[in-house]
Amino acid sequence: MAQNKKGGFISRLMLGSEKSEGYARASLPSNRWELFWDIFKGRFGKLVIINLLVLLFCLPFLALLFFRYVAITNYGVIYPFSQSFGVGYGALPSMVGLAENITFNVNLLIFLLAPLGFMIAAVGIAGGAYVIRNMVWTEGIFVANDFWRGIKQNIRQMLLIFLVYSIVFYLSILSISLCDQSIAMGVDNKWLFVVSEVLTYGVLIVYSMMTLHMVTMSVTYELKFRHLIKNSFMFTIGLLPQNIFFIICGLIPFVFLLLGGFFLAIGVILILLFGVSMFLLVWTDFCQWAYDKFVNDKIPGAQKNRGIYDKVKESDSGALKQYREQMAMAQRSSLNSKPIKPITDDDLKLAELPTSFNRADIEKLNESRRAIYEDHERYVEEHKNDPEFMPTEEEKELQKEQEAREKRIEQAKKELAKRNKRK
Repeated sequence: MAQNKKGGFISRLMLGSEKSEGYARASLPSNRWELFWDIFKGRFGKLVIINLLVLLFCLPFLALLFFRYVAITNYGVIYPFSQSFGVGYGALPSMVGLAENITFNVNLLIFLLAPLGFMIAAVGIAGGAYVIRNMVWTEGIFVANDFWRGIKQNIRQMLLIFLVYSIVFYLSILSISLCDQSIAMGVDNKWLFVVSEVLTYGVLIVYSMMTLHMVTMSVTYELKFRHLIKNSFMFTIGLLPQNIFFIICGLIPFVFLLLGGFFLAIGVILILLFGVSMFLLVWTDFCQWAYDKFVNDKIPGAQKNRGIYDKVKESDSGALKQYREQMAMAQRSSLNSKPIKPITDDDLKLAELPTSFNRADIEKLNESRRAIYEDHERYVEEHKNDPEFMPTEEEKELQKEQEAREKRIEQAKKELAKRNKRK
C-alpha cells in the first residue's frame, strides 16, 4: 500500500493531478491579476517543470551566445588593446575601430547558426506556451502529456515564426555591428549611421514583441502566418505601453543578472527555477485579457474570460436570479428526475464472493447484478409517467433554453469552420 501511495505521489508530481482538480468554478479568481497569483502559488511545481523543459530546448542557442562571448574575449587577449608600447613592442598601426571590427566578424560567423538555435528553442516554446495557455484557462493539465501535445499541434507554426525571427535577428545584429564600426572609425556623415542604428534597434524590438504575440496567438487560434503577422503588428503598436510593462514584469528574474555579485547567483537560481515559465505566464495572461477585449467578441462561439469567475453580487438581482436558476438546473440530475426502486425485495440480492472463489462464483455474481439491473429498468418504465417524476413548467422552460443555447453554439462553430476553410 505504501508503495502505491509513493507511486501516486511521484505520478502527480511529474504529470499533474486529474483534470480540473481544485479548480471548481466557484473558487476561480475574478480578474487576471488574481489568476496569475493563483497559478503561481498553486501550481508552482508545474511551473518549475515547464521551465526546465523549455530551457532544455534553449540550450543550443545559449551555447551559441557563450561561444560568441569566448571568441570576443580571446580576441581581446590576443590583440594588445591596453598594453604599453615600450621596449620590446614594435610600432602598431592605428587600432581605431578594431574592437568593433572584431565584434562584427564574430557576429557574422557565430550567428550564422542562430536559425538552428532558434528553431530548436521553438520546439520547447511550442510545448511550454501550450501548457501555460491551459493553465491560464484553468484547465487541468498533465505536464508531460500536454507539453508533447503542444509540440505536435503547434510545431509547424512555431518553426516558421522563429525561422523568420532568426533572419530578422541576424540582419539586425550585423547592421548594428556595422554601424558601431563605422561610427568608431569616424566616417563622414556619422549621423546617418547613428540614425540607422537607432532605427535597427527599433525594428528589432518591435518585431520581438510581434514574435511574442505570434507565439501566444498560434497556441490560441488557428491562423495562417500572414494573419499572425498582421494581427501581431496591430497588437504591438496598439498596446505598446502595456506590452513594455508586462515584458518588464515577466523579466524581473533576469534583472538580477545585471546587478552582479551575490545577485548574479540569485538571478541564475531564479531563472533555472521559473524564469522562462514565469515570463510565459505573465505574457499569456496579458494576451488573454487583450483577446477578450478586442478579439473574442468578433469570433462566433469564442469563450470570453476563460479562467475568471464572475462573482454574483446580491445587488444584481437579474444576475442573481439567473445564477440560481442555473444552480437549480444543475442540481436536478438524472438521479432525482428518474424513478428509483426502493430496496425491498428479499429475492433480489447481490451475490457475495467467498474468500476462495472460482469461475462459477463470478458467474453467479454477474447474474445477480444483471437481475437487479433488469428489475430496476422495469420499475423505471412502469413509473416514469408518475406525477412526482414529471418536470415542472419552469424546468421545461430552462431545458428549452439550454437546448436552444447549445444549438446556437453548434451553429456558431459550424459558421466559424466555414470561414476558416474560406480563408
